[in-house]
Parts: sequence; structure tokens; C-alpha cells
Amino acid sequence: MKKLLIKFLFVLPLLVPVACSDNLNVVNPNEPTLGVLDSEEGFLRLMLGTYDAFDGVTCNFPWIVSAHHECMGDAIYIPWGNFSWRWANQPTKIILDDGTVVTPPEGGSQAQELILRNDRAQGDNNAFWLEWASMYRLNNHANLVLAKLDEGNIEFTGDAATKQSVSRAWAHFWKGWAYSRIGSLYAAGIINNEFSATNPDFVSNQEVIAEANSQLDQAISILQGVSESTDYTTLVERSIPDFMRPNDVPSPQSWIRIMNTLKARNLLVNKKVRDMTNADWEAVLSLAENGLTPDDNILALRTADENALFRTCFTPYRVMIGWHFASERLIQDFKEGDNRFGRNFAELASPDVNQRGRGIQYGGRYEFIAIENGGDYGTTISGLASLPIGGSWEEAYLMRAEALIKTGKIDDGLALIDEVRTAQDAGLDPVTGTGLNEEQAYEELRRERRIGLFLRGLPFYDARRWGLTDPLEEGGGRTGCVVLDAAGNLNTNATFDYNYLDYWGVPDNELDFNKPAEGAANVDPI
Repeated sequence: MKKLLIKFLFVLPLLVPVACSDNLNVVNPNEPTLGVLDSEEGFLRLMLGTYDAFDGVTCNFPWIVSAHHECMGDAIYIPWGNFSWRWANQPTKIILDDGTVVTPPEGGSQAQELILRNDRAQGDNNAFWLEWASMYRLNNHANLVLAKLDEGNIEFTGDAATKQSVSRAWAHFWKGWAYSRIGSLYAAGIINNEFSATNPDFVSNQEVIAEANSQLDQAISILQGVSESTDYTTLVERSIPDFMRPNDVPSPQSWIRIMNTLKARNLLVNKKVRDMTNADWEAVLSLAENGLTPDDNILALRTADENALFRTCFTPYRVMIGWHFASERLIQDFKEGDNRFGRNFAELASPDVNQRGRGIQYGGRYEFIAIENGGDYGTTISGLASLPIGGSWEEAYLMRAEALIKTGKIDDGLALIDEVRTAQDAGLDPVTGTGLNEEQAYEELRRERRIGLFLRGLPFYDARRWGLTDPLEEGGGRTGCVVLDAAGNLNTNATFDYNYLDYWGVPDNELDFNKPAEGAANVDPI
């Protein structure tokens, strides 16, 4: 792997010493060294640079990567070729109500097209590269934070012990977050806990997830010994910009609950539902019960005029300006009478059909209603949209609900679904106590994850674990789908054979410079 460079150059020039006692020791102020990070101010600015690190140079995470996950879960559709989106959400075939089989007008399966573009020459059209680069850049940045803490030269003011501890927990949290995403998307990854270094010892995605959980556990262990104080609050405020704190600073206990939510997600989304054991469901339930609550402050992305990264390069912005569109398969998941549908979608004067001639999946009858006009999801106005990046209480509740339903406590699970719907003003009748069996209750859960967690980066994970990405001939795909055919006729019982990759391969941008060691895990897509 190329040694991924952290992006804190915008920070360091502000911290260069203005004088030098040795006239022969000439310091170029335009070439700062890592020594500036030994001051508290320099170190805090290094921590703040994390949010540039995980983004990358092309708005990778808050827009491009997030959009890949949403479109591969068929929550939105994207007909544009940028960043290989059009290939990422291209089903292998669609069978219409009358049995007509419709195949893509160009190209083969999603797997074929994405693998074909796994080449450095493709630039940003190599979809495999984008999340990989963002997450390893973030991991490398956190490695530097830990390396500076290990040196012991940082001159913290006030309660130095608290600041040291919280800074270390902060770095382990972001490493756990980055490894969670690598392990949840790629067939293999690298565990690298040393700044500006690499290794060829690729390990399986499950081993990456284990490392993610280990990093989160280290952060939890530290925070269990930290009390909320002025120095705690000041450090967190300085290291997390206000546009990532939609409410206020998370307390140490809220932060722990964020990480328990992430750990529950790591288990849930990386195993097919059909393969989950009772012990797995109990583990998810235990973690989620210690996860986020409605009273917790969380971490989120929010548009901010003062930060160009999150002003326009943000999925809620892009759904309003013709980049991304609501999938008919999302629309059909709203139950009749759900206020969230009426608040968020308006019928187009004429439907979009087979946009750009790239396939009938690229079409729909509805457009988004902006947040400023009463909606929940999309807006071009800064400060209105907020998307959780470390989980939300709704996600924690729905993971609990799913585990309860799957372990025979159906009404307990349905009660949590009702709580989420009430909080989101869905206006639906309660499903608790209505005598639903497990299959019916799980359908309520499936719908609610699609709608209640929309735009939160989860639909692809769900499609994969529910088996929808499996080939149709192996029991995968989705039946009973709504889709407009090429003539604009509405089909309500179509079958989608998505046949998508479950886990992406390691990008050639990595492999061209870092050949796997003997005995390394398989780096090919699966």
C-alpha cells in the first residue's frame, strides 16, 4: 500500500514557531515538522484534522461512499456514470409482471462491471478504491494521534490525565469505526496500527471486524474511568467540530453507548440472517440494550456553510438537485397512511422512465420534498439535515426489536418498532398486541429499517444479510417489486435479480504496491 498521507497540512502552517534561538537552525515556516504537535494547541488541531482525513479529496464519505451504500440497497437509484454508480446499482435482470425478462442495455452483472473497473487507470471510477482510501487515511491519522500520545511530550494544560485519556479513547474509537467499515465492505483488509507504515498481511473481513471491536473495547475501557468535567467537554469540543455534534458533546457514557451500537451492527450486518444462531441474536440484543437511547448526544454529519466539505458534498443535498432519486422499491415499503411518505415525497407531473437509457431500474414517480417544506431527508439549506455516523437510538432500538422477534419475544420487539414510528411521527396504528406471528412481525421490522433508517448507510448491509444480493437461482433477489417498464407502464409484481457482490475486493490501487504475503487472506471480491 502506498503510505497513506494524513491531510493535516491545513493545520500545521498555523502552528509554526515564530522564533528560533539558534540562528543557524533555519526553519522554513512553510515546511512545518511533527514537532509542532507537542503543544496542546498543535495536538488538538491534529485531532480536528481527522474529519478531513476520513473525507478525502473528492467528498468520499459524506457523499460518494454513502451513495454507493444507499443505491446498492435499492433505497435510491443513481443513473449517472460518475464513480461507477450506474454499475453499482445495475441488477443482472428484472422479470416483469407478464414474465418478460429485461436485462441491462449495456454491460453485464454488477460484479463483472465493478471488477472490470478495479484498476488504477480508472481513477475515481474504481468504486473499490473510494471507501478503502478514506478509511485507511482515517486509520493512519488516528495512528499518529496515538504515536504522539505514546511519546509523552504533549504539554496538556488543566487536567492532563483526563485529556490524555480522552484523546487516546478518541483515537481508538475512530480506528474502530474505520475498521468496522473496511470489514463490512471488503473481502479482506490490513490491520495496521503504526503511523505511516504498512504490511502485506491481508486478513479476512471477519478478522478486520474483530480488530474493529477490539479498538472500540479499548476506547470503552478508557472512557469507563473518565468523568464528565470542564476539561473533558473542552477537549471533545475542540476535537469534534460543531457540525458533527447535532446536539451537544456526547458524555463518556453516551460515547460508550455509541460504540456498543457499532459493535451490535458489526455482528448483525456481517452475517446472513439464515446463518444467525440464537447465541448471535442474544449477543446483538445485549449490545443494543447497552446502545444508544433517545436522550444521548450522538455524532453526525450536518451541512455547514463554513465547511465546504459538508455544504454540497452531502447525500441529503444531492437528493434535491437531481443526482439521486427515490427508488420505487423504497416507496412501496411505506405502509398506507404513513405520514413519513406524505411529508417526504411528491408525485412528479410525469414519471422518470429508463433515465439515460441505462435500464428500467433507473426510473420512478416521486421526488423528494425538502426539509424546509416539511420533509425529513433532503435539503440544500445548511444546518437542516443531520445524518448519524456512529449509529442512532433508532438503529439500536430496531436491532433490539429484530433480536427479540427472532428469539420469540415478538410483542416486545414490536413495541420497539412502535416507539420508533411514534418518535418519527409516522401516524401508524400500533402493531404491538395485534397477534402477529414471527414472519409478519419480521416484515414490520424489515419495512421499518428501510424507512426509519433511510439515508443512514444501512440498506446495502441489510440487502446482503437478507439474501437479496444472492443470485436469483440460489434463492436471492426480491419479488413483488414495483418498477416502470421502458414504456412507463407500472409493474407491481416484478422480480429483481440483483446478483450483487457481497464483499468487494481489495482495490488494485493497493495491490499494485502491496502484494499479499504468502498465506494472506483472499483479496478477491466475494
